[in-house]
Amino acid sequence: MKGVSKFYKPGEVDAKALIAGNDVLLFAEDVPTGIKEIKAAIERGEITQEEIDQRCMKILLVKQWSGLDGYKKIQIKNLYEDLNTKEAELINRKLNEAALTLLQNKNDRIPLQQLDTLKIASLNLGYKELNVFQQTLSNYSPITHFGIDKEAKQIAFDTILTKLKSYNLVIVHLNNTNQKPDKDFGLTPQVKSMLDALVKQNKVIINIAANPYILEKIESVKDAESIIMSYEDNEYSQSYAAQLIFGGVAATGKLPISIGSYNYGTGITTKVVRLKYTIPEEVGTNSVLLNKIDSIALKGVNDKVYPGCQVLVVKSGKVIYQKSFGYHTYDKKIKVKNDDLYDIASITKIAASTISLMKLVDDKKVGLDASLGTYLPELKGSNKENIVIREMLTHQAGLKDWIPFWNKTVNKDGTYKAGIYNSDPTDLYYKRVANNLYINKNYEDTIFKQIVDSPIKDKGKYLYSDLGYYFLKRIIEKETKTPLNVYVKNTFYAPLGLTTMGYKPLTRFDKERIAPTELDKKFRKQLVHGDVHDQGAAMMGGVGGHAGVFSNANDLAVLMQLFLNKGEYGGTKYIDSSVVSEFTKCQYCKDNRRAIGFDKPETNKEKESPVCDCVSYISFGHAGFTGTLAWADPANQLIYIFLSNRVNPSADENKLAKSGIRTKIQEVIYEVVK
Repeated sequence: MKGVSKFYKPGEVDAKALIAGNDVLLFAEDVPTGIKEIKAAIERGEITQEEIDQRCMKILLVKQWSGLDGYKKIQIKNLYEDLNTKEAELINRKLNEAALTLLQNKNDRIPLQQLDTLKIASLNLGYKELNVFQQTLSNYSPITHFGIDKEAKQIAFDTILTKLKSYNLVIVHLNNTNQKPDKDFGLTPQVKSMLDALVKQNKVIINIAANPYILEKIESVKDAESIIMSYEDNEYSQSYAAQLIFGGVAATGKLPISIGSYNYGTGITTKVVRLKYTIPEEVGTNSVLLNKIDSIALKGVNDKVYPGCQVLVVKSGKVIYQKSFGYHTYDKKIKVKNDDLYDIASITKIAASTISLMKLVDDKKVGLDASLGTYLPELKGSNKENIVIREMLTHQAGLKDWIPFWNKTVNKDGTYKAGIYNSDPTDLYYKRVANNLYINKNYEDTIFKQIVDSPIKDKGKYLYSDLGYYFLKRIIEKETKTPLNVYVKNTFYAPLGLTTMGYKPLTRFDKERIAPTELDKKFRKQLVHGDVHDQGAAMMGGVGGHAGVFSNANDLAVLMQLFLNKGEYGGTKYIDSSVVSEFTKCQYCKDNRRAIGFDKPETNKEKESPVCDCVSYISFGHAGFTGTLAWADPANQLIYIFLSNRVNPSADENKLAKSGIRTKIQEVIYEVVK
């Protein structure tokens, strides 16, 4: 190294390096002189021949350990894969994760809390393109991304700075630097001025993917809310730095130098409070074996069981598998991506209605063993008045399985009856059913009356029914004085940072991000795309207690992790653990597998189970008519999410159920993940 060699002559520096403890000397400029100087050092007693022999033996033993004493010609085929194993990747990941150093954290900003109060932007400061850091951030919260090349003109920086004014938190990823301190480590004047202006204008978290000595060149960052030093700019450091901000990983690193006001050993520690994104090897399983899921999922696409799907697996709070397959439709125009949305159908029952009821039970506003009439006095005198909520949500209250409400709104020739629908939204017709189809706002009362007038049969006997969730929706809205879709958004989805989950996706996303469902030739007479597939929920304006929620697999996994955590996620307690335990356990186990709102595995081998036999009995979840499944297993700390639009273009033939694909994938998970 020049730091040494410039002070000593060739040969002399070789002896000095050997005396200092080096075993191997590289880039010797004068070998004969080096040997001469080393011999002279031995004669002077500065080093012994025995020490040199020991070091030589050490090198020879390492060569033997490496197999160099039995030389074989290297096989070039698959050399890259042989050298870059998943085990090596795991080590690399762990090194990058452990190195992350939190230098500053004002007001304990990291991990981020109260996500519903934050309007977050990210800035890739160095390159214009979206990077892994930004993509990973989007797993945790809705974020608007910006990027700019460090050589861009000042006007481009000014434009972005102006746009960032409307955000109350900006997460900066500083990159595209170099190792030359005399060149300011590659920082341009525009980048410096951007950082100076940004920390004055916004609350800022900055991730420095660069040489730590760069802190001397950007002193203004001391005014940032939080400073992360990730040292390198690779996909692992980017991913884990982003996860650190939200508590997917913990900060444990220490600064290896003293620089400015930051002393050697500086490093604030944090806790893990949200899902981590990693590889299967971290939980002791094998990526190759888990990739058996790929072939099963792709077979479903190729056999036209569904146009496309998303599959996600969580083990012990770590996302170890997250992939998308196929297309939105069979015309293969739009590939399925991880952030696309699916109609999750009856999973809405646990993702919206049941979780809301949990909160009301926790707050002592609703009792599970109270009757419907207690909260809905309009049921007085009807055969629904004395239905107990616990029995209703375990599907043994004697309710009909379903009612085709739409049938009474069309004539025999298929035309719509007068006064019920309108092609354009108005004050009277503002509830959207489908494209160019809006229903009279008062028709919900007609639907409710049909349910109230329906018969009660075989009370105490299990019969799966959607009808109870119409009552539940009304109870929730009455007790909270808030529409169901607004209540779940404000109480759960927004605080949890769910980027996609919610009702009425067309008001929030481009249609191209939403997988369409059925080509409905009978009722809506169009391809249902972005509107809820279930006819009853559609007639409620897209907000049903039993259907209507759209989501991607990632957001659904977060919600299932909340249940697995007994009501806690992101450092916040949403529901008391005793309430979660009560809702997720079997209630009438002899002839009814159901929990309260949740489905359970079937213990009777003669009956069909919604999941494989490999799950534990304490596991719980729900399936959806559109081809979806969300399942959590506390005993094995496993979450399995499967989303598809198997009803496209027709729901008539349930190939997914016949194929057993969801169960086969689950069997692979339990076979591989220990």
